[in-house]
Amino acid sequence: MAITKEQITEALHRGVRTASKNFGEWSDGRTLADSPEYLIVVEIARNIHKKLGASEYLRLEMQYSVVLSGAGVVQGPGRPLKSIEGGKKADMVLLKTKVKPTCVIEVKKEPSFKGLWKDQQRLQDVAYACRHERGVLKHGFLSIYSRNPDSVIHTVDKFFRDNPGRAQVKRPNIRTWGWDDETEASIVVEVTSK
Repeated sequence: MAITKEQITEALHRGVRTASKNFGEWSDGRTLADSPEYLIVVEIARNIHKKLGASEYLRLEMQYSVVLSGAGVVQGPGRPLKSIEGGKKADMVLLKTKVKPTCVIEVKKEPSFKGLWKDQQRLQDVAYACRHERGVLKHGFLSIYSRNPDSVIHTVDKFFRDNPGRAQVKRPNIRTWGWDDETEASIVVEVTSK
């Protein structure tokens, strides 16, 4: 049976939380904000892999051009694919039968406004580009680690208010926890084509 969107969301939260716990233990209590982003990516990948169906695969650092090619999209000129042109790579891609992308995942650690904006644009553009292709990529996820979830939520909401009509977003799914008087948060944003 194929992995569900709910299982992906849970794996994203669990991966961020595990990365935070492990990094805190390994580094004498420092927070995940001090760690490399790839630590979060690896923990998320580990959690997603546990839930994959028999014909599903997970690839890390996959070029968006390969994702679009696997989805059957031919890239032409114009704005819809501008944010994913060149050698840009998705942090994670779920594949069906090794070649058909079903989901793209981007990971952000303590995001800057600009970095968060770019990842949202990429997810929106790839979902939009694949909107007419049958049985392939229809959604993406943005997994965000932050110590300031309100600011992140504001940025996410503003992005989709300022870019209507191309993709839709579910209300961000947030989990918080505390370590040594600090609050940390895992925020998952699901982006789908309209």
